[in-house]
Amino acid sequence: MTSRVALGDLLDALARDQGDPGGGAASGVITAVAAALAQMVSRYSSAEPAAAGIDARLARLRDAAVAAAERDGRASGALGDALRPVSGDDRGNRDRRIVEAAAGAIETSAALGEIALGVWAEVRLLADVGNRHLMSDVAVAADAVAAGLGGAATNLIGGLALVAAHGDLGPVEAAHGDLRDRLLAARREARGLADRLAEE
Repeated sequence: MTSRVALGDLLDALARDQGDPGGGAASGVITAVAAALAQMVSRYSSAEPAAAGIDARLARLRDAAVAAAERDGRASGALGDALRPVSGDDRGNRDRRIVEAAAGAIETSAALGEIALGVWAEVRLLADVGNRHLMSDVAVAADAVAAGLGGAATNLIGGLALVAAHGDLGPVEAAHGDLRDRLLAARREARGLADRLAEE
């Protein structure tokens, strides 16, 4: 997957029976969509001093989400290859191969998660200072970033489970367990904000 691809081509790629792109890349794209929609709201909110800087920050996060989605697609493909049985391979080699690929996928999921958390912070700010006539768009952005947060958390959890099944989870859990919890908490908050704004 590349950053310049038609929407239909992206959907066709996601529908194929291969891991690149996969759910993580989709999560990155959804996060980028949330950032773009929030940018639109921020540009309609330029008269509000507290909104200054939101557009630029979201632009950086949107670009980062697309780049991270591309990296995640490659990591997902490598993990799929590692999970495929190899004739004559012993269990030790297979475990090492899976742990190495899962560790790479965990890193890309973590990167996507951190970006989604950044987008969520800006969406939450826009709910307070953005143009009140565009709160329905903020609600959609909150729902979209909730999906990005949830996708990153789900893939992170899946990667951790693979490492636990085939190797030593301790170091990876220590590095990323807190992020998993933050992503899940932020997803709940984003969903709650979307619901509240939809009812206003």
